[in-house]
Amino acid sequence: MKIKKIMNIAVISLCLCLATGVGAFIYNAEGSYKINNDFVSVPLQFNPDDSSSTYQMNKAEVTVYGGFVKGIQKDKDGTESLVIRALSPLPSLEIKGNTTDNISLRLENINPDFYAKSIVTNNLPSAKVTVNTLQLSVALDVGKIINIDPIQPAGTDSTGKYKYVILGDNRDGYDTFAQIIQQANGLDPVFVIDNGDLVFSGKPNQYRLFDKTVGNISTTFCTTLGNHDIRGNGRDSYTTLYGPAYYSFDFANSHFVFLDSSPGWAEKQAISDEQYTWLENDLKKAQGKRIFVISHIPPQDPRSGVTKNEIPNYVDEVKDNGNWLEQKLNNYSETKSMNHGFQDSEEAAKFENLMSTYHVDTVYLSHIHSYLEYTKDGVRYLITGGAGAELLTENSYYHYMIAKMGDVKTTTIVELPSPANNYLARYGATIQLFANAMYEENPVAVVFLMAGIVLLLLLLIIKIYLWKSQPFNNLGRWLLDTGKYAVKRFKELFGNKG
Repeated sequence: MKIKKIMNIAVISLCLCLATGVGAFIYNAEGSYKINNDFVSVPLQFNPDDSSSTYQMNKAEVTVYGGFVKGIQKDKDGTESLVIRALSPLPSLEIKGNTTDNISLRLENINPDFYAKSIVTNNLPSAKVTVNTLQLSVALDVGKIINIDPIQPAGTDSTGKYKYVILGDNRDGYDTFAQIIQQANGLDPVFVIDNGDLVFSGKPNQYRLFDKTVGNISTTFCTTLGNHDIRGNGRDSYTTLYGPAYYSFDFANSHFVFLDSSPGWAEKQAISDEQYTWLENDLKKAQGKRIFVISHIPPQDPRSGVTKNEIPNYVDEVKDNGNWLEQKLNNYSETKSMNHGFQDSEEAAKFENLMSTYHVDTVYLSHIHSYLEYTKDGVRYLITGGAGAELLTENSYYHYMIAKMGDVKTTTIVELPSPANNYLARYGATIQLFANAMYEENPVAVVFLMAGIVLLLLLLIIKIYLWKSQPFNNLGRWLLDTGKYAVKRFKELFGNKG
């Protein structure tokens, strides 16, 4: 009777655990992204031609150049703040007043130090909300125009004063990505570039974890879309958080262009015709400056024709002397090593021709989880996909890059701890990475599903016991009798000595 009661309770608990776990997974997969209960996003209004975004609030017209209006945040005291997110390290604001009133602005994803002078000049009450977010109160007046401009850097500098960080394909490698962000903060860069595959499958809970991590960056964080980011409703989540899919900005005498090539993995055309039209006009206007283009998918996969970048710590240890399992995993990886460039070779040629025609210095890419580079018609293409995603490409390693303004030829590659360069270690690390990511993204679901598995095992044990109770009982009696005899005999032999 007691056993039946235990089984009934276990069955009910098992059903509840599995239902809760599966429900949590589905909710995380299907839910739409919401920043917080007090935030309301506004439809994206962004003009890529001049990188501007305009919004009317409290009879005031707010225009940001080098950023976009993200939404409205209701503060604890009931005040509504217009949230503006920077797309560049030096966005500027223009506020036109049509009434006598105050307006609250929250400028995020910036280096607050660049705005100290403008805040003092305009006598603006301000407060630092986070390391990269300023809260401003602006007093309006009819016909009055207030400009909030950052300090502009003078000229170029190859001494290291102005530097930026480039990384890609962090995806579900949360631990490695967090290390990179921590190290980047210590470098004090003017901005950080993440060129795609920010998350694994575009789910809201994945974007939430990513946004929480990059919220710790003490400077401007610049992103572009990867093919993993647009899965499901991922593009909508990205737009809510990070704005337009393509844009550009200037810093010193350098020009940075961000493109959306995320469809290129699943569709024939990687970059839309609309983008190509905008891109060519943007490159024309940028002539005379050093130009850098950032996108996710490379026009061509250099692995088939370019020697792998080998670092002594991560040379191939398998080659022909690996064991049978190593050889099989090696062969499997080779057959799965699909071309990671544009699907259409004519589009690839078109893209590379644009880069050389308009004298682009460097194109930063990722998509391949490794470090690779090639030069085509005077343009340098750097592929950096080692910010946390699984490492199954030959001789790959976790890394990010540091570049200096004014020095287009030199980039510093910073290595991070990586699994040993053999397939057993790499596949083991991949399984562990996915398991850790699943728990990070779905802790409630994983806990309930694990509890369900434990209950299922308990039910199986009880079922087997009931099915074979007599043999189990006999085994138990035999073990008990054997134990009693062993104790008795031990006492007889050793109990009365010395």
